[in-house]
Parts: sequence; structure tokens; C-alpha cells
Amino acid sequence: MSRFRHRLALKIVLPFAALTLAIGAVGTLTATSALSSRSQEAFDNQLIHDGFVAQSMVQAGDADRRSILRLLTSGTGLSQNWANTPALQAWLERALTIHPNVVVETVDTSGREIVGVVGHGAVADTVTRNRDLSAWPSLSYVLTGGATGLDLVVPAPRAAIFTGQPVRNAGGVLVGAILVGDYLDDRAAAIRASLHDDITFYDINGQVLGTSLALGPGQWSTLALDGTTRNRVSPTTVVELSRTAGGPGMELVSTWVLRSANLGYVGTTASTAGLLADTNQLRIILVVLFLAGVLFTLAIGVWLARRIARPVHRLVEATRLVSAGDLAHQTPVTTHDEIGELTESFNQMTHSLKDKSASLKVTMTQLQDTYLMTIEALAAAVEARDPYTHGHTQRVEAYTVIMAKALGCDESEVSAIRRASVLHDIGKIGIEDVILRKQARLEPDEEIRMQKHPVIGVDMLKGIDFLDPVLPLVRHHHERWDGNGYPDQLRADEIPLGARILAVADALDAMTSDRPYRAARTFEYAKTEILKGSATHFDPEVVTAFIKSQRAIEDLLREAAGDEVNHHPSSDDLGGWRLHVVGR
Repeated sequence: MSRFRHRLALKIVLPFAALTLAIGAVGTLTATSALSSRSQEAFDNQLIHDGFVAQSMVQAGDADRRSILRLLTSGTGLSQNWANTPALQAWLERALTIHPNVVVETVDTSGREIVGVVGHGAVADTVTRNRDLSAWPSLSYVLTGGATGLDLVVPAPRAAIFTGQPVRNAGGVLVGAILVGDYLDDRAAAIRASLHDDITFYDINGQVLGTSLALGPGQWSTLALDGTTRNRVSPTTVVELSRTAGGPGMELVSTWVLRSANLGYVGTTASTAGLLADTNQLRIILVVLFLAGVLFTLAIGVWLARRIARPVHRLVEATRLVSAGDLAHQTPVTTHDEIGELTESFNQMTHSLKDKSASLKVTMTQLQDTYLMTIEALAAAVEARDPYTHGHTQRVEAYTVIMAKALGCDESEVSAIRRASVLHDIGKIGIEDVILRKQARLEPDEEIRMQKHPVIGVDMLKGIDFLDPVLPLVRHHHERWDGNGYPDQLRADEIPLGARILAVADALDAMTSDRPYRAARTFEYAKTEILKGSATHFDPEVVTAFIKSQRAIEDLLREAAGDEVNHHPSSDDLGGWRLHVVGR
């Protein structure tokens, strides 16, 4: 008998040992491959997001430069001091006190520099005079009265971008021009400090003008964009390049356009060194864990299989009979150890299951019916109060499920988000009809009253146990990523993921649905507005999931609303979806 048990143990252990080795090897390879793929995908998504943010920061810098130019030319101080160089210098220094990195150049009608001032305040002034700037691109055209403004890039001696306009005296006579600019390497460093990605500016020929990469000017030629790359970049298309200069990395190249003038290209470079190191380290850890697990499994399996194979086999057979529906089956107790106790407990369990199975089935059916009736009644109550919500909850539910699955939410999270989609506006039951059905924009006090509906909804749903996971989503679906939402002014990851998904879905349906004060917007308009709200109104990861799910969402929109749209944006209204900002 001992020999028989030994052979049986080997028959049990050896096949599973071989299977464990095979599955483990394949699983390790698959896991490492999937890990690398997901890490690369996450890296690419972050790089794309950072590229868009970098473009926004470049555009913000251009807007700041134009604002400073308007500030300098709006009064009479410039024209009054124009003919007096020391007075003009002093006036410019005072005006630039709060703009330490701004470059200002004043030139006469011949292109000769009157005075140039760089920075003020904490940074020591740099003042230049009497340089010949007539060779600067387009400057002579402005000085002859041919244009009222210009944007130009000066590559040397230190690359800078300028915005300028002609200057006229009190009599309206052209006396010169003023240009406001900043150095490109300073701008690249400022953007890098915010994004932690390196920024490179290229001219229209693909040559480097300035970069935050740790490369000397003598190495900039290795970064130059060839003609093929430049031809692939357009206002609607970006190009991703692999870089080795300054360390391994990926660069996202986009156009550099200012007021319809093509100035060159902007590159956003993210280092891949950390990604590669982390991936390799995780691969090693997975292999070590796999080998340790296999050895441990073999050792324990051999020992246990020889002792419990026979009684466990009886229990396995018994479980098969019970799982097939034979709740009357009883397994004979042949030992008086733990296996015997387990067998006896199993027999008691099957007897108990037989008694309770019928009543449990009835109870579960009744509970499920009650649950469904409750959900349907609450949803119906919302739509009965507010004509706008007709069909709203069904559409929002469909959008949230699509985006939740795109974000990898599990079934329980998807179920909670689905329920929250149905109930997120249930609090509107507590809002007066005069506000809820108003055919025009709400007054400030009415807005404040409307903002109470998430809290009202949570108060209504408290005490319903199966809705506990839904309450945070209902309460916080009007919170904003930047903390300016309501009712609790949560920010970023403080907001539950389901509420962040619901916020995007709610905004999308609000913009693509008819309102009393405007017609439905197009999907493209809604997408643009949601992208604008990324990292301010909405979670950037949820916005990325929304973009990835665009095709499925558009299909739902076409099924639900047809093709009738009207595209007329309104101020302070993200496509018709009221985004309330606390304190404004």
C-alpha cells in the first residue's frame, strides 16, 4: 500500500510539475512582454500629453510677450521718452521691474538700435546701444510702414523670439519700432522645470535654436530635423523620434506657429532610461519569483500528495456530485484526523445547503427584483422632474461604462459606476421647479441652489446598503481636477475615479444634447472642449480614455441623436455644461 501511495503521489506531482514549469515559463514571458507593452503605452500617452502641455506653455509665453508689448505701447511714456535715450532706458527699466527675463529692443527708422534692455530686479541689467539690427527678418518692412506688427526669431548671438510694432510720435510720424522678446533657452528651461521633460526649439530648416538638453552648441547638429521628418509634421500631425543624444529618450515634434506664421518646430523629449531600468528590474524579479515558486510548489506537493491523495480524492468526487446538484450525497469518514474532520464538516455543509438552497433562491430573486425596481423608480423620478434629463441617464451610463472599461476598471467598479450614472442627478428632486425648468441661464443664487443637488442626492440614498459604493460618485461628480468644483472642492486623486469618469460623461452628454438656451453641439466641439479642460476640469487619464474610446462614443451619439447639431459656443459655459467654480 505504501508503494502504491508513493506511485500515486508521483503521478500527481510530476505532471503538475511539468505543467507548472511550462505555464510559468510562458506566463513569465507573457507577463514581461505585456508589462513592457503597457509601460511603453503609458510612456507614449504621457509624452503626447506633455507635448500638448508644452505647446500650451509656448502659446502662453507668446501671449505674455504680446501683453507686455501692449503694456509698453498703451500709454504716452514710450513716445515721450523716445528722443531721450537715458530717459527711455530708465523708463524701460521701471516698466520691466516685474519681468526679469524679458528682452526689449528699441530701434530707429534706419534699424539702428536706440537702447536694448534685458531683465531687471533680481537679475543685473544688461543694456546695449547703437547696434545695427536692420538685418533682422521683416524689421525693415515694419520700419517703412509696411506692417503694423511682426513676429520674428533671431538665431544669433543668442537665439530669441520677438514680437514688435512700429512706434509713432504724438504727431503720428513713424519714429522707429519696439520689440519685446525672450531667449529660447530660458523659455525651454522654464518649461522643463514644469514638465520635467526637455524642450528643443528648431527653425523652419530643422536646425536647433535652443534646448534644455545637456548638450553644448557643438552637439546640436545631432538633433537637426531632416527634410523627411519636417514634411511629416503638420498643424494636425506630430512625429515621435528616438533620441540618444543626452541619454536614451523619445522626442515628440510638433509645429511652432504664432498667429498663423510658421516659426519652426518644438520638440518635447522624455528620457526612457528609467523606463528601461524599471522594466528590466521587474523582469528579473518575475523570473526569480517564478523559480522560487516552482521549487517550493514541487517540495510541498510531493510531501502533501503522498499523505492526502486518497481521502482528498473522495472529497473531490463528493464535491463534483454536490456541484452537479446532488445535495443528498454523504461522503464516508475513513480517518480520524483533520481530513476526517473536513469530511464530516463537508457532509454537514451539504445537508445545510440542501435545507437552505430553496429559500436562498427565493430570497435572492426577491432581493434582485427589489433592487431593480428601486433603481428604475429613482431614475424615473429624476426624469419626471426635469424634462432635460429624458434619456440623459441612459446615455451617460453608456459613456461611463465605455470609458471605465478603457481605464481597466474591474466588474465591481463598472457596476458601481453604472449605478451612479443612473442616480447621479437624483438630488434634483429636491430642487424647485422654477429653477429646474427655467428656460434661460440661472441667476447666481439659483446656481448656488442647483449646486446642492449632489448632497441632496446622497442624503436621499443613505441607508440603502447596496448603494453605499455609489454615494461618493453621486456626491463628487461635479468636482474639478483643479479643486474648483463642488460640493467639497476635492482635487486630483482625492476625487473618486468613478466620479472623474462621470464628470467627463456628464459634460459630453450636456454639450451634445439640446438645452433650453441653445441647440446641441457637435461631438468634435465637445471633444475640443473636454481636451481644453484636461488637468483643470477633468482628470487627464480619463480624458485620454475618452479619446481612445472616441469611435464607440460617436457610434452611440449617432444612434441617439442623429445628425442635427448647432455649433455656437457661449462664454462661461463649456459647451452648455455648467462648470461651477468655487469663489467665482
